Amino acid sequence: MVFHAIQRAPAHLAAASAAWLLLLSPAHAFFPFVTDDTGTQGAGGNQIEVDYAFNKSTNTITDEDDNFIEDQIGTSNAYPLTYTRGISENIDIFVGTARQTSAVSGWQSTGIGLKWVFAGDQTQGWSAAIKPVIVLPTSQNMQDNGLGPAKTNINVSLISSYLTDTYEWHVNAGYASNRQVMNSDTETERQNIWSVSVSPVLVLNPQWKVGLDVGLQTNSSDNSQTSAFGEVGLLYSPIENLQLGLGVIYSPDLNAKNKAYSYTLTTGLTYQF
Repeated sequence: MVFHAIQRAPAHLAAASAAWLLLLSPAHAFFPFVTDDTGTQGAGGNQIEVDYAFNKSTNTITDEDDNFIEDQIGTSNAYPLTYTRGISENIDIFVGTARQTSAVSGWQSTGIGLKWVFAGDQTQGWSAAIKPVIVLPTSQNMQDNGLGPAKTNINVSLISSYLTDTYEWHVNAGYASNRQVMNSDTETERQNIWSVSVSPVLVLNPQWKVGLDVGLQTNSSDNSQTSAFGEVGLLYSPIENLQLGLGVIYSPDLNAKNKAYSYTLTTGLTYQF
């Protein structure tokens, strides 16, 4: 998990959600769940992940006396893409980005990072990993259109997993910088984003997993202090080394005056070779 790139929507669109930002992260993993696991590809292993995410965001517009004016609604479509290479049994390197097709069309921020499992056994029982990421800057014009910050950012997450034959637990805690070229849209945004999430997953059989995912993060926008998300996800492996995922996510800005929230539908394919 963890906010590897804070992708902003243009100011005239509805508020972005915590889950949407995570799904567009250039280092998203353990799809369709937002919370990451400690699994790596092993020495010489490769993985390609191609996803699709549709987001619908809503916030309430009021006048100075808090009288209702209208509900502002925005939708977005994006295709996150990540390539991962195992350079040892416990270390992966990866590069990821996302192609957004609406409301603005273009490539989003690119992230380059690694995942290092530094404790435990990632295949059974408990394990822990750290995942640092460098997020490369976009152009000023791309930032203005919500395709990522025009400054380099850094992110780091701590990952803990506990695996058995019948269930799994995954916990993430992370930090992401949110440095941008300052303008009227970004001057009130928070520069430091903290997050925490947990995902219990039920292993139904070797082909099917179903799980929940919940988390909190610092809201990059000043309309509230904290954003949250909750997800129901399904993972299906029809053959070895191929996984199909489907997730439905609800994400509100907690205690926000504009009552901003969003729904995200995401699906994708992960292949190891």
